[in-house]
Amino acid sequence: MCGIAGLHRRHGRVDIGRLHHFSRLLRHRGPDDEGIVLIDPRDGRATAMGGPDTPAAVFASPHPWAPGRRFGDTATATFGVGLVNRRLAIVDLSPSGHQPMCDAEGRRWIAYNGEIYNHVELRAELEGLGDRFVGTSDTEVILAAWRRWGRGCLDRFNGMFAFALWDSTTRELFCARDRFGVKPFYYQWDGDVFAFASEPKALVLTQSRRVVANAHAVRDLLALDWVDHDVPTFFDGLYQLPAGHWLAVGEGGMAVRRWWGLDPSRRASGTPAEWEHELRERFTDAVKLRLRADVEVGSCLSGGIDSSAVVTTAARMMDRPIHAFTCAYDEPGFDERRWVRSTVEASGAASHVVVPDGSDFWKVFDRLAVAQDEPTAGPGVWSQWKVMELAHGAGLRVLLDGQGGDETLAGYARYLPLRLRDLLARGRFVAFLSLLGPVAARLGASHTLALALEPWLPPGLVAPLRRAFGQGKDRVLSARLRALGGAAPPRPPASFPSAVSRQLAFDTLQRLLPSLLRYEDRNSMAFSIETRLPFLDYRLVEFVFSLPDEQKLEGTTTKAILRRALADRIPRPVLERTDKMGFETPADQWLRARHGGEVRRRLLEHGPLHDWVDPLALESELDAWLAGRREIGLQIWRWLSLESWARQMVAVDPRIGERPPEFQTHPGLHKSYVQVMELLGRDTRRGTGVAAG
Repeated sequence: MCGIAGLHRRHGRVDIGRLHHFSRLLRHRGPDDEGIVLIDPRDGRATAMGGPDTPAAVFASPHPWAPGRRFGDTATATFGVGLVNRRLAIVDLSPSGHQPMCDAEGRRWIAYNGEIYNHVELRAELEGLGDRFVGTSDTEVILAAWRRWGRGCLDRFNGMFAFALWDSTTRELFCARDRFGVKPFYYQWDGDVFAFASEPKALVLTQSRRVVANAHAVRDLLALDWVDHDVPTFFDGLYQLPAGHWLAVGEGGMAVRRWWGLDPSRRASGTPAEWEHELRERFTDAVKLRLRADVEVGSCLSGGIDSSAVVTTAARMMDRPIHAFTCAYDEPGFDERRWVRSTVEASGAASHVVVPDGSDFWKVFDRLAVAQDEPTAGPGVWSQWKVMELAHGAGLRVLLDGQGGDETLAGYARYLPLRLRDLLARGRFVAFLSLLGPVAARLGASHTLALALEPWLPPGLVAPLRRAFGQGKDRVLSARLRALGGAAPPRPPASFPSAVSRQLAFDTLQRLLPSLLRYEDRNSMAFSIETRLPFLDYRLVEFVFSLPDEQKLEGTTTKAILRRALADRIPRPVLERTDKMGFETPADQWLRARHGGEVRRRLLEHGPLHDWVDPLALESELDAWLAGRREIGLQIWRWLSLESWARQMVAVDPRIGERPPEFQTHPGLHKSYVQVMELLGRDTRRGTGVAAG
């Protein structure tokens, strides 16, 4: 698990100073080790370098990728490629796990972030084909798999990953992201220079131009509450590589292609009993693979089915109690401790619980804005931050989590009206009428009917209904954002056979899960913690999407097959829960009860937020919320999140200077790393961890 970054310049030399800044800005993702490699793309000449956080044992190691190693005569090299790695040591804690890593000839170099959980099996397969390994890291396995299978190696990986691999045989930088985008990959491309990093801040804080907000992304947040749903980010000129895609940069330019997707035509064979058995086996194996680590593995634990399934399953495989971390609240309606206790008792877990009271709300809130890099759409991210902070204090580096279960197994009640829609579309009127009452009782009659009947309603009626049930989010848009035109949000893919399956695929691949994965990645890595998600094992997800909808929604029961398949391990009180909380946070109560003045100050004082919202409309909405006339707490959160992000990232120029003024006429492009460090007054002796380059 690491932070990665790099530069590829088609014409000329890469900026070594910027590479160094990348490393500094990503340190929280990998405080255990750092490395840089510079490569001449013309002939593959390369030099590997360390940094202040590179352990002495890594410098002294015999591996070809150790800092100080050179391939070819680098005195006259033109370094057009630079790769950066910050390491959080999880698998193979020895110097053989150092990155960037290369093959024995130094022809291929990789900077990699993630975990390939089936690396043990792949290693055995590759050894059977004649490959040899010097360490036990999964990074070495990726390099060998690339040499053996090329781009086809991606299909063989079971894990979360984002990596950049330079291959001197093809003179191409190949980058790839895992199937669901668990690990991030951001990039900039101007036709000559390609820059990438694990987090936006590494790129925008070192770019040559001021930080500029992407107005379209801001509009989508304010009008639709959508984030992370598209390739462009909140930063103008900054993009994310979509999940399940690869990207290649070379002499011919840049290309992006999809390498994985859900198959809407796949149908499971067998009986419901066999499906339950298969789901149980696939989930159990997914947990087992994610327990592979050379450090201790713990788990997040709310009080819901997904995290309880993870904890109770993992506990059966461990020879000591698993550490489980929970965020709870004393406010009524937000406390899940009684369900947590049930899971702790059933699993024998060592329970750790934090109970925030909101006294540090703003301190955490503004730290979140910086750590997340982009605005967030809901307060659950605040509770998650507290869980990661708790786990960090206990010394854990790896946590399992239940992310992904709701989107793949239909865990939200909002899928129930879509089930009604499917019944009606198939002419199953008796089943429709039988289910209509229970769903209406749970969600409200008007809301249920509006969603269930939407395809048959006149278009002129749908928009007002959407506006009514969507709380009229676009009411506060400024004239500037309105001038952009109405947002055209993506729609669920038509290729899936039912409204339920279409929405599940949409939420998994685009609407919901991408933002939740971004929150999880930034929150965990802010505390140098790796999180692993068994519900997003691709074998499990592909199987679940092949099942009939009624296996996931049985009457008004969500995640029905999961409840049946794991009934022997999930405590009955958790199985019988009918409410859905997730990482809930009483932010609405705190803000209205004790922080109303600060909310007004932040939202109504003139600032960059007012470029995007109408101050008068915003004040009217805010007054109605403070008086209890409108329940728009989620909107309040989004406005505050946008304000904090804009104030810290847009209103000022937060960029880190490339180097002192005397370097501006010679931007370091022709200097070696050691020369740059010497001119900065840094000690470049081996004892300080900076290698001669």
